Amino acid sequence: METEFRLTGRHVFAMLAGFFLCIFTANAIFLNFALKTFPGEQEEKSYLQGLNYNDRLALRAQQAALGWRVAIKQAALTGDQLQVRIAITDEYGAVMPDLDVSGLISRPANAAQDYAVVFRHMGDGEYEAFSPAAAGIWDLDGKAVNSRDEEFDFSSRLILQ
Repeated sequence: METEFRLTGRHVFAMLAGFFLCIFTANAIFLNFALKTFPGEQEEKSYLQGLNYNDRLALRAQQAALGWRVAIKQAALTGDQLQVRIAITDEYGAVMPDLDVSGLISRPANAAQDYAVVFRHMGDGEYEAFSPAAAGIWDLDGKAVNSRDEEFDFSSRLILQ
Protein backbone atom coordinates (compact mmCIF):
# COMPACT_ATOMS: atom_id res chain seq x y z
CA MET A 1 0.00 0.00 0.00
CA GLU A 2 1.34 3.37 -0.97
CA THR A 3 1.30 6.25 1.43
CA GLU A 4 0.10 9.57 0.14
CA PHE A 5 2.53 12.50 0.42
CA ARG A 6 1.16 15.34 2.45
CA LEU A 7 2.73 18.78 2.37
CA THR A 8 3.17 19.90 5.94
CA GLY A 9 4.43 23.05 7.59
CA ARG A 10 7.82 21.41 8.14
CA HIS A 11 8.18 20.76 4.40
CA VAL A 12 7.26 24.34 3.53
CA PHE A 13 9.71 25.65 6.13
CA ALA A 14 12.51 23.41 4.79
CA MET A 15 11.88 24.55 1.20
CA LEU A 16 11.78 28.20 2.25
CA ALA A 17 14.95 27.83 4.34
CA GLY A 18 16.72 26.03 1.47
CA PHE A 19 15.72 28.76 -0.97
CA PHE A 20 17.06 31.56 1.24
CA LEU A 21 20.20 29.54 2.03
CA CYS A 22 20.92 29.32 -1.72
CA ILE A 23 20.36 33.08 -2.13
CA PHE A 24 22.60 33.98 0.83
CA THR A 25 25.34 31.61 -0.38
CA ALA A 26 25.30 33.11 -3.89
CA ASN A 27 25.38 36.64 -2.45
CA ALA A 28 28.30 35.77 -0.16
CA ILE A 29 30.27 34.35 -3.10
CA PHE A 30 29.61 37.41 -5.29
CA LEU A 31 30.42 39.79 -2.42
CA ASN A 32 33.69 37.97 -1.78
CA PHE A 33 34.74 38.22 -5.44
CA ALA A 34 33.72 41.87 -5.63
CA LEU A 35 35.74 42.89 -2.57
CA LYS A 36 38.81 40.97 -3.73
CA THR A 37 38.85 42.70 -7.12
CA PHE A 38 37.98 46.23 -5.92
CA PRO A 39 37.92 47.08 -2.21
CA GLY A 40 35.84 50.22 -2.81
CA GLU A 41 38.37 52.91 -1.92
CA GLN A 42 40.11 54.61 -4.82
CA GLU A 43 41.97 57.20 -2.74
CA GLU A 44 43.64 56.27 0.51
CA LYS A 45 42.22 58.12 3.50
CA SER A 46 39.57 59.79 1.37
CA TYR A 47 37.69 61.01 4.44
CA LEU A 48 40.76 62.91 5.69
CA GLN A 49 41.31 64.33 2.21
CA GLY A 50 37.75 65.61 2.28
CA LEU A 51 38.38 67.36 5.59
CA ASN A 52 41.37 69.14 4.04
CA TYR A 53 39.57 70.09 0.84
CA ASN A 54 39.85 73.84 1.53
CA ASP A 55 43.64 73.46 1.66
CA ARG A 56 43.48 71.79 -1.74
CA LEU A 57 41.44 74.70 -3.12
CA ALA A 58 43.99 77.19 -1.75
CA LEU A 59 46.81 75.23 -3.43
CA ARG A 60 44.93 75.31 -6.74
CA ALA A 61 44.49 79.08 -6.41
CA GLN A 62 48.25 79.47 -5.82
CA GLN A 63 49.00 77.40 -8.90
CA ALA A 64 46.55 79.38 -11.01
CA ALA A 65 48.31 82.57 -9.89
CA LEU A 66 51.62 81.15 -11.16
CA GLY A 67 50.10 80.81 -14.62
CA TRP A 68 52.29 77.90 -15.68
CA ARG A 69 51.10 75.70 -18.53
CA VAL A 70 52.04 72.08 -19.21
CA ALA A 71 51.47 70.55 -22.63
CA ILE A 72 52.07 66.96 -23.71
CA LYS A 73 54.30 67.18 -26.78
CA GLN A 74 54.73 63.45 -27.28
CA ALA A 75 53.49 60.25 -25.68
CA ALA A 76 54.80 57.33 -27.74
CA LEU A 77 54.91 53.65 -26.96
CA THR A 78 57.85 51.66 -28.31
CA GLY A 79 57.52 48.02 -27.36
CA ASP A 80 56.99 48.07 -23.61
CA GLN A 81 58.64 51.48 -23.09
CA LEU A 82 56.73 54.77 -22.88
CA GLN A 83 58.40 58.03 -23.86
CA VAL A 84 56.66 61.17 -22.60
CA ARG A 85 57.80 64.64 -23.61
CA ILE A 86 56.18 67.70 -22.04
CA ALA A 87 56.63 71.44 -22.48
CA ILE A 88 56.26 73.87 -19.59
CA THR A 89 55.70 77.60 -20.14
CA ASP A 90 55.00 80.51 -17.83
CA GLU A 91 52.00 82.85 -17.92
CA TYR A 92 53.52 84.81 -20.85
CA GLY A 93 54.32 81.71 -22.92
CA ALA A 94 58.05 81.83 -22.19
CA VAL A 95 59.79 78.48 -21.70
CA MET A 96 60.61 77.37 -18.15
CA PRO A 97 64.13 75.95 -17.96
CA ASP A 98 65.80 74.37 -14.92
CA LEU A 99 62.77 72.89 -13.23
CA ASP A 100 62.78 69.71 -11.19
CA VAL A 101 59.99 67.67 -12.77
CA SER A 102 58.86 64.31 -11.45
CA GLY A 103 55.70 62.31 -11.70
CA LEU A 104 53.77 59.10 -11.60
CA ILE A 105 52.50 57.10 -14.57
CA SER A 106 49.58 54.94 -13.43
CA ARG A 107 46.68 52.86 -14.65
CA PRO A 108 43.37 54.40 -13.54
CA ALA A 109 41.99 51.05 -12.37
CA ASN A 110 45.10 49.19 -11.20
CA ALA A 111 47.38 50.59 -8.51
CA ALA A 112 49.79 47.69 -9.07
CA GLN A 113 50.95 49.34 -12.32
CA ASP A 114 52.22 52.67 -10.94
CA TYR A 115 55.63 53.83 -12.13
CA ALA A 116 57.52 56.82 -10.72
CA VAL A 117 59.26 58.90 -13.39
CA VAL A 118 61.80 61.72 -13.31
CA PHE A 119 61.83 64.08 -16.25
CA ARG A 120 65.10 65.41 -17.62
CA HIS A 121 65.43 68.81 -19.25
CA MET A 122 65.84 68.60 -23.02
CA GLY A 123 66.10 72.36 -23.76
CA ASP A 124 63.49 74.90 -24.90
CA GLY A 125 61.36 74.20 -21.83
CA GLU A 126 60.81 70.57 -22.80
CA TYR A 127 61.23 67.65 -20.43
CA GLU A 128 61.36 63.94 -21.19
CA ALA A 129 60.80 60.76 -19.20
CA PHE A 130 60.71 57.03 -19.90
CA SER A 131 58.62 54.41 -18.16
CA PRO A 132 57.51 50.81 -18.61
CA ALA A 133 54.00 50.74 -20.10
CA ALA A 134 51.64 48.86 -22.37
CA ALA A 135 48.85 49.90 -24.68
CA GLY A 136 45.80 51.33 -22.96
CA ILE A 137 44.77 54.22 -20.76
CA TRP A 138 47.29 55.77 -18.36
CA ASP A 139 47.30 58.82 -16.09
CA LEU A 140 50.30 61.12 -15.77
CA ASP A 141 50.41 63.05 -12.49
CA GLY A 142 53.42 65.30 -12.11
CA LYS A 143 55.01 68.08 -10.13
CA ALA A 144 57.34 70.82 -11.34
CA VAL A 145 59.41 72.81 -8.83
CA ASN A 146 61.53 75.86 -9.62
CA SER A 147 64.54 77.25 -7.74
CA ARG A 148 62.26 79.39 -5.50
CA ASP A 149 60.43 76.21 -4.36
CA GLU A 150 57.26 77.19 -6.22
CA GLU A 151 55.40 73.99 -7.04
CA PHE A 152 53.05 73.27 -9.90
CA ASP A 153 51.02 70.06 -10.03
CA PHE A 154 49.71 68.79 -13.34
CA SER A 155 47.86 65.76 -14.62
CA SER A 156 46.91 64.35 -17.98
CA ARG A 157 45.27 61.24 -19.37
CA LEU A 158 47.32 59.33 -21.93
CA ILE A 159 45.78 56.87 -24.39
CA LEU A 160 48.50 54.65 -25.80
CA GLN A 161 48.12 52.40 -28.82
